Amino acid sequence: MFANLFGTLAFLGTLLGLIAAGIGLIFSLARLRFKTAGWIGLGVLAWLGIYAAILLAVSFSSAQRVLGKGQEHCFDEMCFSMTAVSTAKTLGSGEGQVTASGIYYIVTVQLRNDAKQVAQKPSDPQIWIQDPQGRTYTTILGTGTPGLAAGQAVDSGQLWGQRLQAGESQTRVLAFDLPQGIAQPVLVITEGGGPTSLIIGDENSPFHAKTVFQLVQ
Repeated sequence: MFANLFGTLAFLGTLLGLIAAGIGLIFSLARLRFKTAGWIGLGVLAWLGIYAAILLAVSFSSAQRVLGKGQEHCFDEMCFSMTAVSTAKTLGSGEGQVTASGIYYIVTVQLRNDAKQVAQKPSDPQIWIQDPQGRTYTTILGTGTPGLAAGQAVDSGQLWGQRLQAGESQTRVLAFDLPQGIAQPVLVITEGGGPTSLIIGDENSPFHAKTVFQLVQ
């Protein structure tokens, strides 16, 4: 919690500092104070270098968190959990049945809006499965997802298209076609886009370890 607050404050402070430096640079150039403008420019470059070094140092030193069934991973007030997992060779039934090239991992993901009053939805959710070698499986088949036939591919952003009321939870049943014999796959969920990748300590920042859900107990 403290680390997230520090990272957010550092980012906002840097943003405000860049705005102030930009204004100072414009005024210095307008008044032909080129030496002052040069010092401002050097100061900005030095701080950006320090900020980038801290961001990368925190990311490289981060440790992976492994969650089990029912445990939540929250991004502000958007809280995700993996509530069930099973495997199957086929999805659907009858003419709509589809067969995996390997084996389907069928994962139930729950999203809960932890806000007290505000209705909201995820801004940029991303969901995939990863194996111990770092290979990722990003194709999601939306079995049990409203409006999708069994085996129909769905983008992560389509899973929760409507806002959840405060305290409301919704589940989505997702299938991933994984190779036979895959060992210790984990589910990865991220949320948030835009500036989150520039916040020190945020999971979306470059090289930061991701929180994962263990699929095989």
